[in-house]
Amino acid sequence: MIEINHSKIKETNRKKIITLLLEKNEITKLDISRILDISITTVSTNIAELKKKGIVEDVRSLESTGGRKAIAIKLDENCKYSIGVALTPKHIKISLVNLKRKVIENIRIRHNNDGIENIITIIKQNLDLIMKKHDLNPIKLLGVAFSIPGTVDFKEGIIKYAYLLGVKDFNLKEEFEYLDVPIYVENEANLSAYYEFLNRKDKIENLLYISITDGLGLGIIINGTIYRGCNNSAGELGHTKISIDGRRCKCGAKGCLEAYTSMNCLIDSYNEETNLNIVDIDEFEERYILNDKIAQEVLDKYLNILSLGISNLTMLLDPNSIVIGGDINNLLKDKIDILKKKVYKDNLFTNGNSCNISIASFREAYLLGAAMMPIEEFLEIK
Repeated sequence: MIEINHSKIKETNRKKIITLLLEKNEITKLDISRILDISITTVSTNIAELKKKGIVEDVRSLESTGGRKAIAIKLDENCKYSIGVALTPKHIKISLVNLKRKVIENIRIRHNNDGIENIITIIKQNLDLIMKKHDLNPIKLLGVAFSIPGTVDFKEGIIKYAYLLGVKDFNLKEEFEYLDVPIYVENEANLSAYYEFLNRKDKIENLLYISITDGLGLGIIINGTIYRGCNNSAGELGHTKISIDGRRCKCGAKGCLEAYTSMNCLIDSYNEETNLNIVDIDEFEERYILNDKIAQEVLDKYLNILSLGISNLTMLLDPNSIVIGGDINNLLKDKIDILKKKVYKDNLFTNGNSCNISIASFREAYLLGAAMMPIEEFLEIK
C-alpha cells in the first residue's frame, strides 16, 4: 500500500501555483484550476494562504458572464528576494533579484585580494546595507549564494581550494549563517552552466559551459543537474595538461591549459609583445576593435590553443551543446565561426551537426546563476 504524504502533495500544489503565477501577469483561480488540473477548492485554499503570506494579491474584477464576477490575481514579485555574491581576484559583485528574477540592484566593489577575512568583512558590510535599504529579513530573503573561482564542497559550504583568492579549506557558509537564511557556496563555472541551462531548459537537458575569466573552468549539466563529481572537483578543464614543462600556471603546476587560455593570458601575451602594461580585458578589447595588429595576432594564437582544449573536451564527453562565456564574450562573438572550424578540423567524432558551440548570452552568468539558485530551490517541485 502506498502511503500518501498529504503535506508533500500540498507543498507540490503550492509550488505549481506559484510557478504558474510567475509566468502570468494576472490569472483567475478557475484558470489555475484548469491549467494545472487541480480542484478549484484546492486552488482557493492555497490562494487564500498565499494572500495571508503577502505572496499573492487581487488585481481586479473581471466582467461577469452570468453569476459572481471572477477576480484576477497576481503574484507580488517583490514578496521574496535572493542575493548572489561573486568573488573574483579583483572584485566582489553582488546582485539582488526578486522572485520574478528581475535584478533589483547590482553592486561592484574592488578589493585588494589581501585575505579572505578582509573580503568577508566587505561583503558583510554591503549585505547589511542592501538588507536595510530593501527592508529584507529571513522571511523575505530566500537565501544567499556565493560564486567561487575554485573547488568547493557544495554540501558543507566550504571553499576547498581557490588559489586565485589564496584560500584553502575555508568554511564560507559558517561566516554567513547569522543571516538565518539558506547559504549556498558553488563553483563559478557550475553557476554559469546552471544559469545558461535555466534559460534553455525547455530545449536541452545537457550542457557544457566553458568559463573564461581569471581562470578557465568547466561547468557540466547532466539531465538538468549540476555534475560535481565524487570529490566536488569535476570540470577542472583548465588544469588538464597540454605541454610537458610548459608555462607555469597560477595553480603552481606547469603546462596547464589555463596557463594559455585564461583571460589574463591575452593581456600578458599582448604586454610581452608590445612592452606595454595594460591591466584588464577591456583595454585589450578596445585595442582589438581599433584593429591593433598585435592584438589581432595575439587573439588568433589564443584561439588555436583554446580550440585544441575544446576539441579534446568533445572527444572526452561527446556533448551536443557547448557554451563559451565569461569575461571575453565580446571578443569571441566575432570569432565563433573560426573557433568552430578549428574545433571540428580533423575531429573524427564531432561536427557542427552533432555538437552546437555558441557564445554565452550573459557575461556574468556566474553571478546571475548564484542569484537564481535560492529562487530555483524555493520553486523546485520534488
